[in-house]
Amino acid sequence: MNDNKRVQELTIFTLKTFIDYCEKYNLRYYFTGGALIGVLRHKGFIPWDDDIDVGMPRKDFDRFHELLKKDMPEGFGICNRYTDSNWHFAMSQFIDLESEIEIHLAEKPRKAHIWIDVFPLDGLPNNKILRWLRVKNILLHRYLVQIANISIQVDANRSRPRMEKMILDFCKVIPISKLINTNKTIDKLEKILRKSDFYKSEWCGNMLGRYREREVVKREWFGTPVKGIFEGIQVDIPEKSDAIQRSLYGDYMKLPPEKDRVAHNVTILKCRNIWENK
Repeated sequence: MNDNKRVQELTIFTLKTFIDYCEKYNLRYYFTGGALIGVLRHKGFIPWDDDIDVGMPRKDFDRFHELLKKDMPEGFGICNRYTDSNWHFAMSQFIDLESEIEIHLAEKPRKAHIWIDVFPLDGLPNNKILRWLRVKNILLHRYLVQIANISIQVDANRSRPRMEKMILDFCKVIPISKLINTNKTIDKLEKILRKSDFYKSEWCGNMLGRYREREVVKREWFGTPVKGIFEGIQVDIPEKSDAIQRSLYGDYMKLPPEKDRVAHNVTILKCRNIWENK
């Protein structure tokens, strides 16, 4: 069994623990991004992928983190900027502490655990102009955080517009990152993200997602979670998943070109033995 397949199976083990926890405390979550494509197109992982993204409305996201302080599943943990001084993101990861992997994605490889990405879903202004301004302000602060941590945050394999590549190359040469206070910038970013309540807004989005403006959707598209199948287990997906995915990807049922089928390039250093009784 290759490392990609083993990482997928370990991630499913972590996912089951996450789902059990959400059901125990009545926490709302939705499969999002590539994981949701996996449900709709493959009923499991995208073949070359090995991670899972979930989104939680901000109130559920906050409650999830508070509950974990008192009741953490054995052998698991949460990785965010409050638990890891080297974590410079405004989202979190639910992690398997018994695993250790090395990821070769950005300029510098980094060590991590098997994980589930957990993103907050936030509301946005109903007014079109105010919504546009909010999104641009969010993206500005995201870019500042990325520039400040360019060697570990920026995906070196991702295709980008020419101007964006030039800016990133410039930032690698000129130490502009030393002028940016990462923690203060993330504080400002979170304050902006929290301005509108998810449940009271007509528009919302995973504003920390990789597709930026395209992440903005009608809140009713998330709606009440419905069940989908992922690697043989039931998971919660948005009520109007097709509308969300077409907004993000267009024809998401069509496989991307070979050059865009990029795996995380993960090496397992250690892990729990979940295959012992198989």
